Amino acid sequence: MDEQLAPNKDQLSILMSLPPETPLAVLNLFEFNDLASYQPEDPEFGTKAANVSGKVAYHRYSEIAGNTIHELGGRVVFSAVADQVLIGPENSNWHEAAIMYFPSRGTFIQMMSNPNFQQASRHRKAALKRHQMIHLNGETFRD
Repeated sequence: MDEQLAPNKDQLSILMSLPPETPLAVLNLFEFNDLASYQPEDPEFGTKAANVSGKVAYHRYSEIAGNTIHELGGRVVFSAVADQVLIGPENSNWHEAAIMYFPSRGTFIQMMSNPNFQQASRHRKAALKRHQMIHLNGETFRD
């Protein structure tokens, strides 16, 4: 796996230093693995359940994560298949994009520490070849 699929220490430090009460919009760009890449520590590893596409593995993740997001007052505002990269590196093969909204940065942090969300994250990591997540100040967000 070439790409980073979780925040590094510096990124987490910045996240934790920002005001937790500020609303948050999150832009996600996804490139899926052709075949899910479960790791030896994952229950699916070496089983029939691991022999799925990255999209199927991501669907497993989104069902669990979606419930957690909804319970915290967040929502997926927009999700669509990516047609093309018009400006940017020509080798960007994003398959989908999504924008999520959280009532506060604190609720996003709560999501990240939720045990169900953490357990479901194995599906996201198995699913994705690349993932870019960009946090946007949600105070100016309009849907």
